[in-house]
Amino acid sequence: MPCFHSGCRALTTRLGMLEALVLVACASCSASSEDTGFGGSGPGATSSSATGAGGAGAVTGAGGISVGSGVGGGSTGSGSGGGCAQNVDIVFVMDVSTSMGPFLTKLGQEMPVVDAAVKALNLKSTPHYGLAVFVDDMLVANGAKAYADAAALQQDFTTWANFTSSNTQVSGTGYNTTWPENSLDALYGGATQFEWRPIDQTLRIIIHTTDDTFWNGPTTTDDGVPIVHDYKGTVQALQQAQIRVFSFASLLGGPGENEDVSPGWFGPYQGDKSIPDSTGGGVYKLDDVLSGQISLSASINQAVKDSFCEPYPPPS
Repeated sequence: MPCFHSGCRALTTRLGMLEALVLVACASCSASSEDTGFGGSGPGATSSSATGAGGAGAVTGAGGISVGSGVGGGSTGSGSGGGCAQNVDIVFVMDVSTSMGPFLTKLGQEMPVVDAAVKALNLKSTPHYGLAVFVDDMLVANGAKAYADAAALQQDFTTWANFTSSNTQVSGTGYNTTWPENSLDALYGGATQFEWRPIDQTLRIIIHTTDDTFWNGPTTTDDGVPIVHDYKGTVQALQQAQIRVFSFASLLGGPGENEDVSPGWFGPYQGDKSIPDSTGGGVYKLDDVLSGQISLSASINQAVKDSFCEPYPPPS
């Protein structure tokens, strides 16, 4: 039965005894009309919805997402029926050390689903995608410019997924023999080098992945690679550029896969809030994506949808 409010009121007047049943039917119809396709499509999709402003380091929601302040299905975003329009720029900041090949392969496979869902929003123009990669060194790929389209980015995901088997630095010179990686310089580079569109017209998102902790600069790694930026400076650069960071990270890592590598991603680092929480973003368990417990594409899609046309949270 079509569920129009005026029709429902007429039926309840005429049918009396069936009033409760009609109201239940109306409620069910209304619920089924909500926009749910954005966050739940794609290969092996499972529910991955944000639950509002979560606490620092909390893992909430069926998809295992911890949502920082300022995110959570606001009143003006496309997903809630508002008329706001924005550009969407997404830069993927990817750990390309040896263990990350399967994740990059999966991301490449699901990129068309992500792209289709982003394009379903009320966009001012086509989405822009960028890429930064890191081991101990880092590179903002494609000359720090947006890719021509999602297919071009997808090809680079495949290239870098294959690169992970080399166990070398991004520059191709020298092997990677240490387990912390250089997330901070890569995040800083993504924030400051990529050609983001105007801040007042654009939702700016970084999708970051790593299964390890990070070097906190300025320092030099045991492999002789200089690390330039520290934690506080990286957070400040992200906040100044109004970039939300959504991380896919691990709780345990290190040489024996038994060391706590969660600080900075799932919880505070040296007394400072996590990077996702500091930027109004979120964090997902990388292992849950690789094991198929949550959908990678659905998680990214939900992150974009919940951030769309939402005000950027002020630094705390």
